Order: sequence, then C-alpha cells, then structure tokens
Amino acid sequence: MNRMTPLYRASLAAAILSLLAVARAQAQSDCNGYHKFNCERSGDTRFSPNGQSRSAPVKVGEETELNVIVYRSQDYRISVCHDEKILGESLAIRIVEKVRARKAGGDPAKPEYEETEKVLWDNTEHEMVQEVEFSCTATKRIAVEVNAPGPAERKGRAADQDIGCVGVLIEHMPTPGLGF
Repeated sequence: MNRMTPLYRASLAAAILSLLAVARAQAQSDCNGYHKFNCERSGDTRFSPNGQSRSAPVKVGEETELNVIVYRSQDYRISVCHDEKILGESLAIRIVEKVRARKAGGDPAKPEYEETEKVLWDNTEHEMVQEVEFSCTATKRIAVEVNAPGPAERKGRAADQDIGCVGVLIEHMPTPGLGF
C-alpha cells in the first residue's frame, strides 16, 4: 500500500505548481523579440522601427491589445506576425482610436469621463491583410487589437492550452512633403 504523508503531498504539490509557473514564464519569455525576427520590415528604407513595437503570448480565441501613441506628421506602418501552427492562418486585427470624453450632465466640480472607441481600420474588411500603412494628421491614442481564431484543425490539444507568439512591428517616418 502506498501511503503519502501530508507533508510529502504538500511538497509534491508545491513542486508541481513551481514547474507549471516556470513553464508559463518560459513560454512568455520565448515570445520576447518575436516581432524583431519574424515580422517583415517595410521595403521603404525611410521607415524606422518604433520603440512601441511588442511581442506577447496570445491565447486562441482571446482578444489582446497593444496601446500605442501615434504622433502628428508621421507615417506609420503596423505589421503583425504570429505562430501560424498554433494561432491559425491569419489573425483578426483592428486599429481603434481611444477617445476620453466628458460625460454629459453630472457635477461640474467633479467631472466624470468615459472612454469611447472608434474603429479606424479592420482587416476583416481588407482581405485579412496583416499590415497597414497610414499618415497621422493629429496625435492620437490608439489600440492594435488582435484576435487569433486558431487553426482549422486542432491536433489533440485543448483550446485553453493553445498559446502562441504574436509580434506587432510598428515602423514610422516623417510624413513626406507633397508638391514642388
């Protein structure tokens, strides 16, 4: 008969939890720099990598977002790359402007604010392309929203274990002058 003492069981449970935490941390750190090595850079050499570019582990079916500030008189190129084996062939990507507006009514001495979102671009309306270029005419706070539907065919894993790397590469350059 196999008898485990309560102390042995507690030690075993702590060891298993520690291993799971280390595995999760390792999975997250494996995504560091994913955008630097996997996202395709612009062919236009005037674009420079932006320091707001990021990579992160993303779970299938859960939306994740990257908040970014874009500045007036700059052109931007945002491209998204991902682990297709885990996250599927293409990602649903939206660029949303976040606007903080004062709520109507209320106490003028203590104003209340609400955040509204305005969809600026949605790749589901543009053949699921994974990059977009635009010129910024005013400084704005935007969010790049990414949703991974997952592969068409799952290979034995539970959906809650499907976590893959996503990179968001942001490039910028001064808006070129037009005319003579």
